[in-house]
Amino acid sequence: MTPPKIKVRDGRIGIVNAFARTPFRFGVVTLEAAASATLALDVTVDGVTATGYASDLLAYKWFDKRPEKTPADNVADLLWAIDEALAVARGLPAAALFDLWREIDRTLDRRGPEVGFNRLGASFGVSMVERAMIDALGRAAGRPFFDLVAGNALGLRPGDVFPELVAMQVAEALPDRPLSRLALRHTVGLVDPLDDDDTGAGTGDGLPGTLADYIAEDGLRYLKIKVGGDMAADLDRLARIAALIEAAPHPIAVTLDGNEQYGSLDAFAALCEAMRTRPDIAPLHEAILFVEQPLERSVALAGPLDPAALAVVGKPLLIDEADGWTTAYSEAIGLGYRGVSHKNCKGVIRSLLNQSLAWHRNGGSREGEHFLSAEDLTCLPVVSLQADLAVVAALGIGHVERNGHHYFHGLDHLPAGEADAALAAHPGLYRRDGGSVFLAIEDGGLDVSSLQVPGLGFTPLPDLATRTAPADWSFDSLTRHVPADAARRSEP
Repeated sequence: MTPPKIKVRDGRIGIVNAFARTPFRFGVVTLEAAASATLALDVTVDGVTATGYASDLLAYKWFDKRPEKTPADNVADLLWAIDEALAVARGLPAAALFDLWREIDRTLDRRGPEVGFNRLGASFGVSMVERAMIDALGRAAGRPFFDLVAGNALGLRPGDVFPELVAMQVAEALPDRPLSRLALRHTVGLVDPLDDDDTGAGTGDGLPGTLADYIAEDGLRYLKIKVGGDMAADLDRLARIAALIEAAPHPIAVTLDGNEQYGSLDAFAALCEAMRTRPDIAPLHEAILFVEQPLERSVALAGPLDPAALAVVGKPLLIDEADGWTTAYSEAIGLGYRGVSHKNCKGVIRSLLNQSLAWHRNGGSREGEHFLSAEDLTCLPVVSLQADLAVVAALGIGHVERNGHHYFHGLDHLPAGEADAALAAHPGLYRRDGGSVFLAIEDGGLDVSSLQVPGLGFTPLPDLATRTAPADWSFDSLTRHVPADAARRSEP
């Protein structure tokens, strides 16, 4: 088919604060509150007016971990990236979505470093505009995301980015139909309570408070375990987690996330060797599927990975934070990496291209040594979470890291009407408990069958009138105390 032509007209951003029910430490920061930004994008699709939406957490100290940048600086940079991508998009003539994305992506990739931001953070702004365009296109065409990609309504030309893919269509790398169920890979953060012996094990809100609780109540089959770079502390914690896995009524597979905490692969290999040689941790090492970004991004792609150190690690490595530009995965493969993380915040088209590259490198197969994983950057319902799950289902990735459902209290960051509408439209994905709506986890997984709706996976639309414009929002609003027993935890 001839891809529809899209013209971006205008966009509006609204912010809502979300306060964590329990602290979340990843890498260099412990997050207790964050702002979630929603973009409403007005476009015309072949002359027909449509509005699309994208939403994501303005996650500080992940996109840019430089110590001279404060969390407030980080958020300001992310808002700049959205504004800049929107300004570029508005200035482009009507074209296929892929052609618009290419120009926005190239421009932001250049401008980010010019203003002191980095390429990964700049791509966040691209991804927000890109997702809103995809959503608007799907709504105008009355087609869900999977159908848009399968029919190439996005106008994707993978050979323009990776010349070796010149003869293929992205649809070749996708399953015949989107997955209707995804296994949940539960995040184990660096300060998460593991059992009742830990401080903070009881949250008092009726939800599971410890990893042991989550294993028992959610029937988890997968864990994502974060390690912090302190070998003694990591080994002690891994031993406790290994004991919980051993006591579980069913097998549990795991992934490790280094969150850039290692300066060399040898240092991380030493941890793996210690895990392998300790009888109480060795079964956990055996259960590892892959390792996510152990090396700090400035060295992760600096040169080939040492084969001897890779052999000691004994598991495939993937890039996450180092995936800061469109061709990063191709470059990483040449250095010895095998995988790359999918995150909507880095870009949907980037993941579709990376999936195509992995398929090609695997000899035209979705199975093989090259792969995409599905990772989370605290995707909160409705728009962010469901858009990400819709893409994961289309990519055919069977298990997905999720963390927003246990670090935040359900859909309480949203107006009650939006939470109720989400439950009504997606009754298999959500459940009600008391006055709140929560993600519905059954037997360790999520029912995502309801996400095949026009657009990018969500039916109830966000109301930007209930959110705060960036000019009226301040980072200091995240530091306000919110009582633990507050009926709702959102603040405009």
